[in-house]
Amino acid sequence: MPASWVYSVALAVPLGALVYFLVRNRSLHSRANGLADQLELRTTELETARLTLRRLSGIDAVTSLANHSSFQEFLRGEWRRALREASSLSVLMIDIDRFSEYNDELGHQTGDECLLKLGRKIKEIVRRPGDLVARYGGEEFAVVMSRTDEQGAFRMAHGVGAGIEGLGIEHPESDVSPCVTVSVGIATSTPAIDSRWEELELVREATAALAQTKRSGRNRVSTETEQPLKQA
Repeated sequence: MPASWVYSVALAVPLGALVYFLVRNRSLHSRANGLADQLELRTTELETARLTLRRLSGIDAVTSLANHSSFQEFLRGEWRRALREASSLSVLMIDIDRFSEYNDELGHQTGDECLLKLGRKIKEIVRRPGDLVARYGGEEFAVVMSRTDEQGAFRMAHGVGAGIEGLGIEHPESDVSPCVTVSVGIATSTPAIDSRWEELELVREATAALAQTKRSGRNRVSTETEQPLKQA
């Protein structure tokens, strides 16, 4: 057997192994990329399913607070309780001042982070087990307070406003304050006495009070029976 032929065979073996290794490595790399793409797709699908489940279970996906439907269900239950007990029931409607401008300037992701921080702060302040803090929709939060008269609701509303302003979240586009603030509308009823009302009327009155607050300059608290007062 010629030496040159032996040399060629000896050289071809490692070259063949190298080629096999490169091809094999490329194949594994391709498969790894495919698995990574599938994993990313499955992760996205799981996140979508998680958000859907939270919505269906009554939890707002952004703030982890009760959502709109949970708020309405809870309010109906508390209205019936107040009717039986002849006790007061209060609702706060809370709107973030100039939130559209905040989103436009800083982006929706930052806006969602702001909603999360504000939701946590409101829940920290409104902490009685019998009360409910909910994200009502958009930039609005709502609070249901059982066995709470107008004076108690007014104090709580001012506490919420001061607590949120105290977070010091910068709002570069606000004409109200250099930082994020809220406007609050309050409505209170004793169902056994105000028998003409329904629970949704309480929401309408609180919403009307909120509208009055916003017309009067924002960063304030209003009730359905009183003129708005500046946050203390």
